[in-house]
Amino acid sequence: MTQHKVISEDSLSAMDEISKVLGKDAVILSTKKLNGKIEIIGSNDITDILKSQKNTKISSEKLKFKELFTKQPIEQNKKKSYEKNNNVKKIENSPTEFTKINEESQKDNINFDIMNGFKSEIKTLLNNMIITDIDCVSNSLDKSLYLKLLRKGFSKQIINSTFKKLESLEMPKNEINFYKLISKKLVFPSKEKINESDVIFVTGFTGVGKTTLSSKIVSYLLDNKTYMNETKNISLINFSNKSANNMTDLINFGRLLNVKVHSLSNINDLKKFLDANRNRKLIVDVSREFIMNEDFMNFLEDSSENINYSLILTIQANANRRTISDQMDLFRNLQPIIALTKLDESYVGSEELSIFAEINSKIGLLSSSKNIIDALAFAKDEILAQYMKEM
Repeated sequence: MTQHKVISEDSLSAMDEISKVLGKDAVILSTKKLNGKIEIIGSNDITDILKSQKNTKISSEKLKFKELFTKQPIEQNKKKSYEKNNNVKKIENSPTEFTKINEESQKDNINFDIMNGFKSEIKTLLNNMIITDIDCVSNSLDKSLYLKLLRKGFSKQIINSTFKKLESLEMPKNEINFYKLISKKLVFPSKEKINESDVIFVTGFTGVGKTTLSSKIVSYLLDNKTYMNETKNISLINFSNKSANNMTDLINFGRLLNVKVHSLSNINDLKKFLDANRNRKLIVDVSREFIMNEDFMNFLEDSSENINYSLILTIQANANRRTISDQMDLFRNLQPIIALTKLDESYVGSEELSIFAEINSKIGLLSSSKNIIDALAFAKDEILAQYMKEM
């Protein structure tokens, strides 16, 4: 016997009869419904069995090839398929199980609707909120003032640190106190320092107005030091390793102010000149290349005990964060006095002031671009506080 046909009420009964008649190795050739019943044709012929095994092998190989893309183990896929088929059989044979699954499905739909409603409420809340970082979320901070200062351009770091300082000083957290505290942090009383110093080094990058600033300092000293009634008491020095043509502006300022202008090109010459002129007030215009010179920086550090000098770093008022930070890094522990220049051409705002405050810089001088007579101002904390308020 090679083939056997069975007609039964259901597929399980028909399969059982095929197995009994043809044996356990029998294969199913066809299954179909006929007048409400199940018709199955089985076979135990060796040709039919081999053909069935070949089809199974091809199917398995296709699964393995697919696995290269899905990266899911075949055994896991088979297990899922087996569980899925078992669930289908359970549903077919158990109305109670079907009802239970249907109820769970409805419950999931209800939960999904609740979740959507919750998400909608959260979205509405977020649309009416201003989100800030965790450092700013504190019951002790005035939120409206924080946001006002943030809109003005002050950095979060400076606002937070200043608010904490106000708390420690038990001062009210209001706008006026904020500006006062920032101003005191930023301003250095440079007027006294410049008057007392024997040597004033004026440094800065090219084009920021350090040569003009050097001349303005000379003009201020001549106007305000009554004992300097002879011009021989003050000298201007161009400290640069470039040709003498580059000191033309300084020479012109020297003629206008009636002071001598000297040119030095290396550190050894500078040391000798300083030693030979200890009775004079010297203003040294230091070119950019010496700012980048480690030997010059070491000279300044080593001379701090032997020479009574001031170091002024000239920075254009609208310089960005990187420019300010890079220049301050060059001076490390020297702590120069900051001179903000070209204030008649550019604007210094809360963003720039925040940068100076963050890196603990001290602003001592304020200068415009053009005039050198009566054009130098010394920074004062009360004036800076008023300036910040009106920004």
